[in-house]
Amino acid sequence: MIRNFTLILLILLGSSVWLQAQDTHFSQFYASPLNLNPALTGVNEGTYRVTGIYRNQDRSFTTPYVTYSGSFDIKLLQNLIKNNDVFAAGAVFLGDRSGDGALTLSNFMISASYHKSIGKAANHFIGIGIQGGFTQKSVNSNLTFPNQHQNDYFSLGLPSGENIQPKIKYFDLNAGLLYQGWIKKDVDGIFGGISFAHLTSPKESFAGSNVHIPMRYTVHAGAYIKLSQHFYLTPNILFLYQDKALQVNLGTAVEYHMLMKKSTLVLFAGVWSRLNDVFIPSAGMEYYRVRVSFAYDITTSSLTYATENRSAFELAIIYTGFIKNKGIPYPKLVPCPRM
Repeated sequence: MIRNFTLILLILLGSSVWLQAQDTHFSQFYASPLNLNPALTGVNEGTYRVTGIYRNQDRSFTTPYVTYSGSFDIKLLQNLIKNNDVFAAGAVFLGDRSGDGALTLSNFMISASYHKSIGKAANHFIGIGIQGGFTQKSVNSNLTFPNQHQNDYFSLGLPSGENIQPKIKYFDLNAGLLYQGWIKKDVDGIFGGISFAHLTSPKESFAGSNVHIPMRYTVHAGAYIKLSQHFYLTPNILFLYQDKALQVNLGTAVEYHMLMKKSTLVLFAGVWSRLNDVFIPSAGMEYYRVRVSFAYDITTSSLTYATENRSAFELAIIYTGFIKNKGIPYPKLVPCPRM
């Protein structure tokens, strides 16, 4: 009962007073590109891309918190688009469930992007992306409240004294910009972007209050650096800002490329930090255009004792496919880093 009351208290605070809950996030943020920036739609080394990511958090509690997402994006109309430009479309689903399932979130968005090539060699791109869709949040009927505890006894038959909507739905809109380019031919790529989430500032309250979700600003940048014939370095940095809350992620990964008979085997490992919060080692591999990666959050903040050093782990998979069509050009874009 205490756990349920604590959860609903946090929900009411986050929806009815001044405190705003922050959006879900992934430590392997580039493994879920359409959640990071709509302008990353179509930014891959093939024709289309399928992604999936699963996050399991706070396993020291009775039941862990779970976040998961899947997306699909594809380049379109390449036979009609000139000047090495790229038009792409995609869709992404995001789900989140609190420890005991009392609070759940489901979000579905459709996105589109256009990347304009610039420069004589057409090796630099300015992209814009837009994303729209619907979100549903719900609370279950098993929540309990202090009013149901009287004279040292608890009864579900007593009125809770709360007027809570079990489900809320709203339309949401996101947008983003992206620059990417090759400094040297086939050697050094750089990229940077900014995205704006909740442009419509949708109303979100289980208690019917006039409270709106604040906009979220995301700035990300990185590089793809060839160190030698087999080794690459992919440093990155991420800034998230929402309702006076700032999150900073930074780190790098090292890739090893080995040419096999029918494909290139890529092994990679990285070290990341969400400043003043967690330390994130990660590793993975890619073969036959299938990329699998794993990351583990090690808490470094004051939550270390509460989480018993078991903060979160993530598993991500990405498949990049090709649709063969002779005569249709596919420009070389800077690949999203392997984290």
